[in-house]
Amino acid sequence: MLSLIFNTIGYTDVTPCPEDPNRRHMICALLESNPLWYPLRYPAEYSAGKTINQAIHYHYPSADDIRQIMSLNNFRDFGGGSTYDAAFGFLDQNPHNTLHIWTGGENPDSNDDSTYAESCMVTPRPSTPVSRLGERRNNMVRAGGRRFHTREDMYSQPKYGDMFSNLTASYDPVFWPIHVNVDSLWWEWQQINPNGMPVELDAILTPWNYTQRDTLNIARFGYEYVRGTYFMPVGLEAPVSRFISQPIPMPERIQGFRKVEIRLHWVPQLARSCFVRAFLNQPGADASTEWRGNPHFAGYLAIFGHGACYGGPGHCDIPPPRARDYDHRTRSHNTPRNHRIDVTDCTRKLLETAQELQITLVVIGADYEEDIDLLKLEGVSLNFLD
Repeated sequence: MLSLIFNTIGYTDVTPCPEDPNRRHMICALLESNPLWYPLRYPAEYSAGKTINQAIHYHYPSADDIRQIMSLNNFRDFGGGSTYDAAFGFLDQNPHNTLHIWTGGENPDSNDDSTYAESCMVTPRPSTPVSRLGERRNNMVRAGGRRFHTREDMYSQPKYGDMFSNLTASYDPVFWPIHVNVDSLWWEWQQINPNGMPVELDAILTPWNYTQRDTLNIARFGYEYVRGTYFMPVGLEAPVSRFISQPIPMPERIQGFRKVEIRLHWVPQLARSCFVRAFLNQPGADASTEWRGNPHFAGYLAIFGHGACYGGPGHCDIPPPRARDYDHRTRSHNTPRNHRIDVTDCTRKLLETAQELQITLVVIGADYEEDIDLLKLEGVSLNFLD
């Protein structure tokens, strides 16, 4: 990969050594310009110029592969053997395992048979690692005392890409979107096969203390999959009495949704109680707008106010986003939270003729008048769920 870059810009040495300052500057620039670019990744490259298909007879996962895997109707074939550690299921083999092997690859510029000093013709520094650095990194099995991935590793020429080994795969940024996609395929298969369960539900998933039963419902871990989402930042600096979004175009991918929600994100504990009314495609709505029988009225939520604080100094302050070091107390009662409004019925009716949606939120106080200095929130989103 780097050889191609250097050839393109006319660099004469196509296998520059880790100590080469030009190579280091190029790597630094690429790392800063693209968060998914990574120097220790050699996709589809194998020994003697072979591709993944020629070397290990694995092809890059295709859409047809995924369709066939998702059509499997039992956990043994899809997820694994009759016991949790007996065998890989097809999803683990391809796309998961294949993508690790394909993405990691073998470094065509690696020279594991000589020291860096020999390959670069420079005097090694005392801290300069010698030959087979990549292999030693990938084969290391001790966690205690290990100095994880240093900047110097970025300039090395290991034999294998980081995705090639369990011990280094998560250093590559592409590891995370690959696993997010595998997780979403698991969830989709669960919806199609709700009775497709592993045999040993109480088996512990080491090195964590979760059992398989604990992981069956992703909601337990605080996330979900949506067909489409549109987030609009607001900010906690000042309260809002009315929120009016820009018109949101509706793409084809939201068709077939099961549910639609407006969400208010990261709302601090309110001092007073209020209602929040939601209207769609009625940007002029306010506290006086009739909502009974109004086809644009989408729903509402009620927020119970905290009232006056009777605790000590700071008792009712909004806690910091992250707990202070060594603060092991449980979640603060004043931690901001998210609120949801189900707007499915209104959305379905409006989308029969409309091609876009516009959200209006109106804050109504206990006196049924618009409350202009109460509600603060980080943002608003419109979410289409399967």
